[in-house]
Amino acid sequence: MLPIIDSPSNPTVRALRALGDLKQRKQARQFVAEGVRLIEDALTAGFVPQTCLYDPDALKKTPRGKALLGELIHVAQRTDRRFHPATERAITAATDTAHPQGVVASFVFPDWPLSSKRDTPALALICDDIRDPGNLGTILRTAEGAGVNAVWLTPRCVDLYSPKVVRAAMGAHFRLPAYQDCSWAHIIADIGSIGIAGDHVYASDAEAEQAYDNIDWRVPSALIVSNEAHGLGHEARELANRLGGLISIPMSVGTESLNAAMAVAVILFEAARQRRGL
Repeated sequence: MLPIIDSPSNPTVRALRALGDLKQRKQARQFVAEGVRLIEDALTAGFVPQTCLYDPDALKKTPRGKALLGELIHVAQRTDRRFHPATERAITAATDTAHPQGVVASFVFPDWPLSSKRDTPALALICDDIRDPGNLGTILRTAEGAGVNAVWLTPRCVDLYSPKVVRAAMGAHFRLPAYQDCSWAHIIADIGSIGIAGDHVYASDAEAEQAYDNIDWRVPSALIVSNEAHGLGHEARELANRLGGLISIPMSVGTESLNAAMAVAVILFEAARQRRGL
């Protein structure tokens, strides 16, 4: 039985806390997930934590917590990983939230293979200059729910593995392939490799004349979404105009355009509706 970690200055606590910093995450190629739900999702998807702190007393308070505690102990027994029991004080010090749910862990950045789903035409999402962590996390969660194959992030997006993004994505990081710091040449090559032709790349733009629900989303397609405050970047607009077109969500007169996360939800679930009968 490992001793219970209590000190905020413990090396394991400090190592986990350090992953809240972008530079440290990129150097270690690891990110932090916290809470029963996220760690459950990771284990279910086959991701084994590199490091884990758990509060046995907190986890034993709920059936899900008890089940997770048993699974963590089982995983630790069959691997070379050391998962440490810890106090609430230590776990709080290892995270950037005031009231963590009794468990925090680090995971290696996923190395996703590039592939399309065989049962439906490919659907890709490209995030350009999405800087709000909550928005990006919600976008990832929405993309997963709508059946997107993969998500690409251009270099000016917020970090994919920011703790706030991870929390808002609700486990999508463990199920949805996502690639960050991608150049447009890289993105074009990737979406082409999963069958998306050049004339089916669309970008959301509040001023566009073509409505999103007039698009045939039943063919392999890609959607570009950008920062709603600044609109489409030059490269994103040029690419969409050259390869597919600009699309908008018709709004009542006098109303503001939707934020990026809401726009993605509206458009992608229209695509999902069209594809449901395929």
